[in-house]
Amino acid sequence: MESSHEIKVLLKKINKQGRENIAAALILKLLICVGFFAVWWVLRTYSVDFCLRTLTEETQEVQENICLQVTFAQNHLEMLADIIEAEEELTSERVLKVLQSDMDMDMVSRLGIILPDNQILNPDGTLAKPVNGITFDALANKGSFITNVEEDNLETDQSALFVNVPIESEGETKGILFGVIDPQDLSDYFEVDIFDGNADIFIVDAQNMEFIMDTLHERAADADALKGHKIKKGYSEEQVARDFADGKSGVTAYFSKSLDEYLYTAYEPARINDWFVMLTVPESIVFGETAYIEKILFLLGIYEAVILVAYFLWDIVHTRKEIHAKEKMATMDLLTNLKNRNAYEQVLTQYESDFPACLSCVYADANGLHELNNSQGHAAGDRMLQTVAAAFVEAFGPEHVYRIGGDEFLVFAEMDLDSARKKASAAKEKTKEAGYHVSVGAASGGEDAVSVVKVAEQRMYEDKRRYYEEHGDRRKMR
Repeated sequence: MESSHEIKVLLKKINKQGRENIAAALILKLLICVGFFAVWWVLRTYSVDFCLRTLTEETQEVQENICLQVTFAQNHLEMLADIIEAEEELTSERVLKVLQSDMDMDMVSRLGIILPDNQILNPDGTLAKPVNGITFDALANKGSFITNVEEDNLETDQSALFVNVPIESEGETKGILFGVIDPQDLSDYFEVDIFDGNADIFIVDAQNMEFIMDTLHERAADADALKGHKIKKGYSEEQVARDFADGKSGVTAYFSKSLDEYLYTAYEPARINDWFVMLTVPESIVFGETAYIEKILFLLGIYEAVILVAYFLWDIVHTRKEIHAKEKMATMDLLTNLKNRNAYEQVLTQYESDFPACLSCVYADANGLHELNNSQGHAAGDRMLQTVAAAFVEAFGPEHVYRIGGDEFLVFAEMDLDSARKKASAAKEKTKEAGYHVSVGAASGGEDAVSVVKVAEQRMYEDKRRYYEEHGDRRKMR
């Protein structure tokens, strides 16, 4: 009997231990499942946050690029209008040569002049009636501006953007110089390489909520932007509408019927009309890396915590290194080792709150870069830019010199205008000794840094014009 009792006690202990082991196993599995789903949620949240941060940063860069190129096109047309207004007859041979010489402007596919009799003067000298119903009087009092998408003035069933600049003489408008931008061609000038090239760019006209540019569907102006699209939970269609109405940047996620998945989106006002720039990336791309990690977690099970810790440590170190490298690259021009346009934009922002008592700006442009690239190759053009950069660094110091465009340089220095001009002349002479020529303009004073830059830029263009007049060269200024 005693032996039987001991056996029963032993069996009870074994059963109890078994139940405890089973319970422990179940609890362990439950904890692993909870841990997995917690990590899964963290990873998805991190992926979304990283995606939206990346989209936001890249959207700002694309917006700046779009604004810069459109502004450049508009400024270029204003310069042409200044040249044309000196002519008594808008149909003169000189005017036609001006129109013909600038037919290869970036983005602008066609130039023309709307005459007071509502006819269009084409670069080849022919006259045509606008087919979109636009009139000279409707444009004469609007000044210089870029339109939203509208019907082309020469071709029916075609859409276009127009950069309109009045040609004035003695206070009266005697013609409207216009440049045509084909919305279908905009994607050739703006691109992004984030997410392995899977991000798409949109330009949206917030006034009528239509796409001007759409790299996802390779078409424009035929789809309502976001209107009627299903918005992902956690985001608000009303918030997007308010942001578009108030001209504010933001993020959202909406369902794309063409891709049959959600698109994570960042948007930024373009500072052109009521346009917004949007960058999108599909949800499958956002979670592509997360899905791979989930498979590893399923296979390795109890090593989940170790793997995740190792992953996050690696990710933190990698991200920090990448951020450090990007911060360095973001403000430096690799060819000339000068500060780049990003650094220039940053210092402009600083000057908004702390404008120096005496600030001089020197604006310089390397003449003949395009022709040198074409005749001797880009290596020769690079040497030219490096020579110009070295000359201005020698005159002003590396902390004051910026390369803000392909052949454009800018200097900010806290000194009087005479000193800045002397240093700029020394740099100009230095480049001349090396066989190159730069056009230079300098300015000082002003209410803010932007106005000083504009005056310096205008003086640079005057210097460039004088240079080409002296050398008998009618090529377009770059």
